[in-house]
Amino acid sequence: MFDELRYRWALRKYLKHYKSARDLYKQVPDEIDAEGMNFPKYQAGKAVNFRTTMMDQFRSEYLIEQARRYHVPIPDKEEDWYLHPYATEDEERYLTAAAAQKLRADIRAEQKADWEYWAARVTLALALVGSIFGVLAYFKK
Repeated sequence: MFDELRYRWALRKYLKHYKSARDLYKQVPDEIDAEGMNFPKYQAGKAVNFRTTMMDQFRSEYLIEQARRYHVPIPDKEEDWYLHPYATEDEERYLTAAAAQKLRADIRAEQKADWEYWAARVTLALALVGSIFGVLAYFKK
């Protein structure tokens, strides 16, 4: 539970930086200089792309951590992973949108099965405790 909250707070930080980069990109005028280039717009676009990549890598790391925790197989096909075209060799690959969606669905199915397992055990334990108190109350009369 606390891991999910920590993830949501960290993701919120990434989204805040992404929003500020996107707003900056929208504010840069589309004016082209004498050489036919618009370097401020290009730089702002690179910042937006960088923030998007960072956010995707963070989400992929979290999904992989969850998959390991619930023993869900991590996609290993080459088409399930994406490496940014301008990335250096030491930068990590991250999951494509389709692979992340499938992995998230598999993790949720495993979480649901885990929850159902424990919910059945807790219900049984509460029923037993209730039965014991009922029997004690009957014989106390």
